[in-house]
Amino acid sequence: MYYFHPVIVHFTIALLSVAVISDFLYLITKKETFYQVASWMLVIGAMCAVGAVLTGNQAASRVEIPAEIEALVQTHRNSGQITMWSFLSLAALRFLFIKLRLFQKPLKWIYYLASAAALLFLFRTGLLGGEMVYIHGVGVNKSAPPVSKPSFE
Repeated sequence: MYYFHPVIVHFTIALLSVAVISDFLYLITKKETFYQVASWMLVIGAMCAVGAVLTGNQAASRVEIPAEIEALVQTHRNSGQITMWSFLSLAALRFLFIKLRLFQKPLKWIYYLASAAALLFLFRTGLLGGEMVYIHGVGVNKSAPPVSKPSFE
């Protein structure tokens, strides 16, 4: 299942980013659609984050990691776990705020501050993962022949 990590990660980043952006759009516009989109994307994205962490842990145990970037891999893993727990907590906080009707009170800023911080962790985790793959080649099959460009002539 570790080979699903890159797929799940992309869904996680997209869903959770849309959730936070939709929340801020709701804050500005008060359009109910943004509120609903944020709720659904947060729940689905948080579940994807759990899958991303699980498959990422499997991938780390299955792929060859050069000794010189083990610290980077560990930082990525830690950042991913912080991101996952941040968004799971944010989903629980959202449910609590909805239940107690706190989105209409000044306490809502706690939620929005937490969502901005979680989004920063999400982007940091993604950047670290991108560095591992695109700069250091972790998990890349280097023995595969290069893909030729299609000719349109």
